[in-house]
Amino acid sequence: MGMSKASSLRAQWLGERLKKARLAAGFTLQDAAEYLQLHEGTMSRFETATYAVRRSYVRDLIDFYRVSDQRDRDALIQLCEDAWRKDWWDGQAADVEREFIDYTWLEARAARICVFEPTLVHGLLQTEHYTRALMVEANGHEMTEEQLDKHVEFRMLRKRVLNADNPTRLALIVEESVLRRPVGGWTVLKEKLRYLLKQAQLEHIEVRVLPTEKGWRPGMSEMFTYFEMPEPYSDVAFVENLAGRTYLEQEDKVAKFHRAYAGLQEVALSPAASSKLIRATIKELD
Repeated sequence: MGMSKASSLRAQWLGERLKKARLAAGFTLQDAAEYLQLHEGTMSRFETATYAVRRSYVRDLIDFYRVSDQRDRDALIQLCEDAWRKDWWDGQAADVEREFIDYTWLEARAARICVFEPTLVHGLLQTEHYTRALMVEANGHEMTEEQLDKHVEFRMLRKRVLNADNPTRLALIVEESVLRRPVGGWTVLKEKLRYLLKQAQLEHIEVRVLPTEKGWRPGMSEMFTYFEMPEPYSDVAFVENLAGRTYLEQEDKVAKFHRAYAGLQEVALSPAASSKLIRATIKELD
């Protein structure tokens, strides 16, 4: 009955909405527990996402809390389905850090993903050779060849969200230095740039290069991702560094990343100028 870390973010949203519905209806945890014939502690764990909530419980609670708006009812059911769903990444991620599964879930659910990358090309726009080279540098001495293959396959599968019938929109700002950093060697670098240029031509993908000459701006100190989420989800900001991964959902904190990204867009090259620079860089390397 315990909730795995792989679905913690999904379950947290569900728990928060159930608590909000309960309080709006004027019920205590004990009232809800008695209605479902459960212990009060179990109900508390549902709302804090310590335990996964059964689908039948969510349906019963929707009625008990007198949630009448169909959109709200559908939202709670959808959150429950997402909290329990075993998607393709869950099956592919036996050797992948479990906390990273929330990131792939956000990628698959987002209406738009905005990314700032100061050192690397983002995972969704990486080639297989580039990904392998990065992983060898980062973890090669700790991985078997089989584990390395699984990690590379996992990252390549993530790109499905960009190739779907209704693909996720992706906006990337990348530092100019990334265009010249030969991770994996010069051949891999040129392949990376050609792939990046090809993807940048797609209508749902925007690639902007931030020229080194532009100096420093807020938000440039580390990579971050800003997920614009559809209902019933909240927008999410994501930051990763050596200390770990952090997901931010508080509206005021997420807004800071939104502003930072908008500020970086102002000083970055336009998509057309960025593509021109990438072409020029490829020509230099050839």
